[in-house]
Amino acid sequence: MSQVCTICGPQRLFPDDALMCDIHIRSLDSYEPESAPEFGPDAMPAEPLAPAAPDPMLACWNCGARPHPGNDECVECHRTLTPPALVIRFRDGNVEVELGSQVELGRHGHHGRLFRSFGNVSRRHAVVGVDADGRAWIEPNPTPNGTFVNQREIAPSVRRPLESYQVVRFALHAEGTVMVYSHS
Repeated sequence: MSQVCTICGPQRLFPDDALMCDIHIRSLDSYEPESAPEFGPDAMPAEPLAPAAPDPMLACWNCGARPHPGNDECVECHRTLTPPALVIRFRDGNVEVELGSQVELGRHGHHGRLFRSFGNVSRRHAVVGVDADGRAWIEPNPTPNGTFVNQREIAPSVRRPLESYQVVRFALHAEGTVMVYSHS
């Protein structure tokens, strides 16, 4: 049996006895902390830090393929190796939002194909975006079936920050995993 990488998606599987896929294990192997972590109530930063944009020499952000040196485009999926500021991976595809942009999500519109099989997702369920300073957010529209982040419902018309590895859910079953990339 195999597990699906929550970052790469269903195209990258890894064995049950591994902690994560080979791409992300490799990136952890090269990790060197700047200093020893501090413990105590003041040890955590005020705002969680978004992961840095992936090193194009390690893997493509979209398909996980190992790129050829000097390329700025993936040889497998032909996407740029620079990720968008926000990616939400849903079962039927991804929502990608560039820095300083926003998109409306639901059964209608540009991303409607991702939600058409979910009859309880509203036509215009929520808006997601990334501010010019790189902060990602979600703002639900008033709907009868709810918008959730990590199983907690968000009130309509309230803008809530998004962080990497959170799970966004529209209505009962339309779930997507969030990745926020730093472009500093």
